[in-house]
Amino acid sequence: MSGIDETLERRLHREALEDERQQLLLEVARLEGEVTALRDQMAALEAAEEHHRAEVEAAQLEAADARAAQRADQVRVEASHRLVAELRTRVEQADEARVRAENERAAVIAALGRKARRLLEG
Repeated sequence: MSGIDETLERRLHREALEDERQQLLLEVARLEGEVTALRDQMAALEAAEEHHRAEVEAAQLEAADARAAQRADQVRVEASHRLVAELRTRVEQADEARVRAENERAAVIAALGRKARRLLEG
């Protein structure tokens, strides 16, 4: 091989290496862009996950408050049922007392009527 051929070969080799280096640099830049995009996506996903976690915690607190309110309402409902039952019993007792009083009044009126007839007949 002549000196010109060697020089030309070295130059072609250097150019091929430079082309390969440029290709690798482009590939590295592309991969770095992907890494940056993936990091951004990861940060967005982590933020969304934290937001969802906070929403779940808030929903759990609301559910606990709702259960506590439901228990309090249930206690009030049961107290109302007892009061209604007691008032019904008292109404029934009052009705029974009224009927007894009416019967006693009717008996007294009947007895007074009999006495008045006897006095008038006598």
